[in-house]
Parts: sequence; C-alpha cells; structure tokens
Amino acid sequence: MRWLDRRFGMFAYLTRLELGSLDYAWYGYPLLHAAWLAKKLGYTRIAAIEFGVAGGNGLVALERHAERVHQETGVEVVVYGFDTGAGMPQPLDARDMPYLWQAGYFAMDEKKLRARLSTAKLQLGEVKDTVENFFTRENPPPIGFISFDLDYYSSTVAALKILDGDSRYYLPRVTCYFDDLAGGLMDAYSEYSGELLAIREFNDSHRDVKISQVPGLRLHGNNLPAQWQDKMYIAHRFGHADYSRPIADVTNLPLAR
Repeated sequence: MRWLDRRFGMFAYLTRLELGSLDYAWYGYPLLHAAWLAKKLGYTRIAAIEFGVAGGNGLVALERHAERVHQETGVEVVVYGFDTGAGMPQPLDARDMPYLWQAGYFAMDEKKLRARLSTAKLQLGEVKDTVENFFTRENPPPIGFISFDLDYYSSTVAALKILDGDSRYYLPRVTCYFDDLAGGLMDAYSEYSGELLAIREFNDSHRDVKISQVPGLRLHGNNLPAQWQDKMYIAHRFGHADYSRPIADVTNLPLAR
C-alpha cells in the first residue's frame, strides 16, 4: 500500500503521512496537527523550526510540508532553520556522545541550499547565540513545531532555550521531534547523555513547561508503526492562557439503540 501510494499518490495528505509514503512524514504529521490546533484556537499563522539543517534536505522538506499544510488548513506556516553552517562544533565531553559525532560532521553548502529554498529563513551561527535574540530579531508567529537534530547534548541544551520565551510566541502545546534518542545497540542512546539527558534536565529546571513523550502514537489513527513516532514529544506550557481552552470534537456519547 505504501509503495502504491508513493507511486500514484492515491490517498489524502493525512493518510499518506500515516502510511509514511511521503518523505519526512515526521515533519508533515506533527506540523499538520499543530496547524489544526492553531485553527481551533483562532491562530492564523504559526512557526516551524528545524535545529540542525546540515545539507538542507530536511529544511527543503519542511518548506514543502508547510505549503501543503497551509493548503489543507488555511494556517500559514513560517519556517526557520538553525545551523552553524560549518558542520558540528567540537564535542564538550562524553555526554555529547563523541563516539558517534565529531567536529565538522554535516557541513552545509550555504549557497547551494539558499538556491533551493523558497521561504525558509536560515539562522546561521552558534545555536546559543542565534537562539538568544531570535524573538527580538524575527518576531515569529507562535511556534507550533520544532525538530531537534543537533545530535550533541550540549547543543540540544542550548537549543531548548528556544522554549524560554514569552508565551505569546508559542502554541500552548508545541510538538517536538527529537531525532537522536532512539536507535540500535551501537548507538547506545541513554538518559545519561545526548538529547534524553537534555530533556530530563530541562524538565528538572522548569516548573510550568514540561517536555513529555506522546504515549500510544504508534497505535493512533491509521499510523503504520515507525521509529519516528517514538521520537515525538510535546512541550506543555501549563501557564499559557490557551492551555485549558476546549478543543475536543466529541463532547457527547448518547446511548446506542
């Protein structure tokens, strides 16, 4: 079924994402849901962010999904991509898992990438610097989706500061995709290093914003089980003015005849 859809485009956009027949379904699926949430809450624009652009395949795909999501929902999506532009920095210590990644990995051909991009806004430089003044520099619409793919613990800690802004810059629940926290035995991901450690420390240091994995996503709707579903989290902003606003479609279950 997935092969047929890839070849002939047989199904609706959501179904194609659930089947995994579209490239970067792990971008399109959460972005579509973020736009649905935004629409229910009365927002007309949202932001989507990719941390770790590398060669740019993901950012190009995110642009493509943003356009399709706009067509599907009427919600405009502004796309941002954060990267050093020069590959990965030096790992700081063992928590950065240097057995997997080293300085210079995943460098960008900036000129080539800019020629492919249509609307995405590159934020180049050390992530701690580009995140620090992002909101005053860009004044983005509320963030609805973030992909974290910086590999290192230290870089992810810096990137997570994107969640420290004023509540007006976010949907009340921001979907977050973490690329590097599930894999094989040689990857050896653990809660004591990498992205998992960065998430745990973020939660320990924040009272009103908590990042939590989405339980049961593999079994939701028509999803075909895939590893990306285990990498999907929500940043809950419990103090957000819209956090408790009702969004449920089903509000009554009458007795069946």
